[in-house]
Amino acid sequence: MLKLFALKDDQSARWVHRVHQLRQNARRMAAVGTNLLFPPRCVNCGADLPDNRDRLHLCSDCRESLGPRQWVGCPVCGAAGQLAQKCLLCGRFPLKIDMTVPLGSYYQDLRETVLRMKRPSHDPLSVAMGHLLALRRRRKLAEFHADLIVPIPMFWARRLQRGTNSPETVARRLGRVLRIPVRNRLLVRTRNTLEQKDLTPKERFRNVRGAFAVRGGRRLENARIIVVDDVLTTGATCSEVAKTLKRAGASEVLAAVIARAQGTNTT
Repeated sequence: MLKLFALKDDQSARWVHRVHQLRQNARRMAAVGTNLLFPPRCVNCGADLPDNRDRLHLCSDCRESLGPRQWVGCPVCGAAGQLAQKCLLCGRFPLKIDMTVPLGSYYQDLRETVLRMKRPSHDPLSVAMGHLLALRRRRKLAEFHADLIVPIPMFWARRLQRGTNSPETVARRLGRVLRIPVRNRLLVRTRNTLEQKDLTPKERFRNVRGAFAVRGGRRLENARIIVVDDVLTTGATCSEVAKTLKRAGASEVLAAVIARAQGTNTT
């Protein structure tokens, strides 16, 4: 009788494996058919993608121009070329974030890409940039051992008007590639703050003070959290979010951003 059950279990396992193989083959054939009818193109420049096995949807030229393979900068605020533990830039305004990991500098090609990501029609571009951020900065992000990924939230009225929030899209892709849970609704923006780009550094910190809250008063005891934004300039927004998360119990907060703006490249 035991042999009979064992035989049935073995047959069931083979059938499950066979069904799984058939499903995989069907997906591959569907993907091939789709690519033949609609050849994949770079979501940034529109170039053909003859080899898109990693499903990044960015051509080799855009990958290199938008995401340098290495980033040398301040470990706290991410400022390019600043190697001190606390550089002169972030030393002016003490930040609550513990580390910043940028993809690149908010300049030329990357600047134009970030601006396009703010439109709903370019959500696929935001997905690709989140993927590129994960690939280019995988080691630093993995070394942080994050428990959660949280995007910078947009005030509901502005979100309704714009139709998208690129940090959310980037965060979802980042979490999927790195296999870290993403919590889009953990944070709420409690008021409609002014546009940061029109303010001085001091005004930026004042503008976002008290503008965020953890939804439902949830506790985050000893959680290590990655917050995601599109651009970091003074660090005011990410710092205020980090302060909010730490008040709820988070132990460390890392800011992962598509671009780090400095000097005159801030508009």
